[in-house]
Amino acid sequence: MVHLLSSTLLTRSEFDLLKKVLKLSAARWFVVGSATFVIDTSLFLLAFSLTEIAVISNLFSGTIATTFNYFSHYKWSFASDRSHKQSTMIYLFFFFVFLFLGTSLVSFFIHSGLHPVPAKIGTAAITAPISFFIMKFVTFRRSANEA
Repeated sequence: MVHLLSSTLLTRSEFDLLKKVLKLSAARWFVVGSATFVIDTSLFLLAFSLTEIAVISNLFSGTIATTFNYFSHYKWSFASDRSHKQSTMIYLFFFFVFLFLGTSLVSFFIHSGLHPVPAKIGTAAITAPISFFIMKFVTFRRSANEA
């Protein structure tokens, strides 16, 4: 399948370059993402146990976890060469999009009868892959002479 993918969509050199680019930043993204997930999920479950309101709990946990996430990705995962002002504005736009999407999903899952833990994990499983590609190729994209 990899051979088929590389031969139909990309040249071999483009495919090899894509693999190389994704390898390091993907590993770093996974480490930061895992830490963010632990922070987000722990705070969500704590807030939800106190309030039993999914929307407030997710907004609270997501805001704190995302602050950690932004600075970790900017400095380490993607080593962005964009100014903080530029990357922050882009990040904030996608932050609100994903906060709305994540809050809607987790709230929907919980109101559908799913326990909060799998609801939060399921939401992360849906949003994380999309988030990686947006951060990698939009938010923290390096300038053309650095790529």
